[in-house]
Amino acid sequence: MDHPQLAAIQRIISESLLIPVESIHAQDTIIGLKNIDSLSFEMIVVAMETESGQPIDPLRLMSVKTVGDLAELLGQLMASRQ
Repeated sequence: MDHPQLAAIQRIISESLLIPVESIHAQDTIIGLKNIDSLSFEMIVVAMETESGQPIDPLRLMSVKTVGDLAELLGQLMASRQ
């Protein structure tokens, strides 16, 4: 089952890495994404913070391994702002 925030994460990753959104899947590992490096990952994090209106604790990023994990984190951030 897809996470409700998966489409938003796919869009953010697509825009940050300049890759087609349809090539990004929930089970994809972050380190396996085309064009990913530390700067582009930071761009993704900043875009998530902008999207959610919440800062991300760097410790929460330690457990993120897949695109689906990022979607879950974005969902948690969105829920905490309400």
